[in-house]
Amino acid sequence: MKKTACLAVFVALVSLILTGCGTGKATEASLFDEKDGIVSQGVIEAQEVSINSKIPGKIAKLYVAEGDEVKAGDILVEISSDEIKAKEDQAKAMVNEAQAAYDAAKGQLEAAQAMLEKAKNGARKQEIAQAQASYDLWLKTYERVKKLYEKGAVSAQKCDEVKTQLEVAAQNLSMAKEGARSEDISAAQAAVVSAQAMEQAAKAKLQEAKGGLEEVRAYLKDTKITSPISGTVTELDADEGELVSTGMSIATVTDLNDMWVEVQVKETDISKIFLGQRVKVKIPAYPDEIFSGKVVRINQKPDFAVKRATNDNGSFDIQAFGVKIKLDNKNKVMRPGMTAFVQFPK
Repeated sequence: MKKTACLAVFVALVSLILTGCGTGKATEASLFDEKDGIVSQGVIEAQEVSINSKIPGKIAKLYVAEGDEVKAGDILVEISSDEIKAKEDQAKAMVNEAQAAYDAAKGQLEAAQAMLEKAKNGARKQEIAQAQASYDLWLKTYERVKKLYEKGAVSAQKCDEVKTQLEVAAQNLSMAKEGARSEDISAAQAAVVSAQAMEQAAKAKLQEAKGGLEEVRAYLKDTKITSPISGTVTELDADEGELVSTGMSIATVTDLNDMWVEVQVKETDISKIFLGQRVKVKIPAYPDEIFSGKVVRINQKPDFAVKRATNDNGSFDIQAFGVKIKLDNKNKVMRPGMTAFVQFPK
């Protein structure tokens, strides 16, 4: 009886060893029959984007939860922006101040240019006529006052005052007819140059202020973090009210419609693989289901050498080529990181 019992235990142990001791490890043979085609194993990958903040701050609001479907451009997270809004108000005030200074400088330049133009072109006809009328008026006035002075009706001082006004009117009329002197034109040109320098300096300060405002607004825009792709929120790493730093991962968005697996195919089998080839796929998580895929890339160079002796080449290494398969994941049961077994039908 003891010998029989020992024999039974031994058989049971051997059975456990041969079946993998109940570890649950999937094998290619347990999922596909290699008689029906080449079988290769790989790990499922997908387009994933880590969502992070460009600016440090407190999370004011989370718009999504794990498992939510999002579209490209949807707002996922909002960072508190009170301080940035205050900086925006300050930047706006600086722009307004710089704009006012620029407008004033521009007005001064226009006035200086007008004065220079007037100095070069001389007085207008209306101005000459006005100067002529003023001269004629003072000439008649002087003639009357002089006669009265000769009769003793007015004082010599009064006569001299009128004579002075007549001389001023005569000079104004002469200047209006002859135009400005060269030194007046030079002075007007210098005033234009100075006004131009002031206008350019004011313009530069205005551009600088506007640049500062745009920078603050860019930061303000960055407080609302959007998804760059359409997909599923597969991971959420932060909560509302939590402080986040620049570059810290807040969430992960995965496009479960864009999934693939890359497997290695021996060079002795690569001739049986072609672009567009439909394949069967199984994953251990769903052993009773068969998924499908399509070959979208065959590497032009081998990836590594597999030490495997064959009847054809003796003990030489067998090269392997990477083959990428685009997976059909319409029901979205596949996940990145899952093991996938691919069968290339004969």
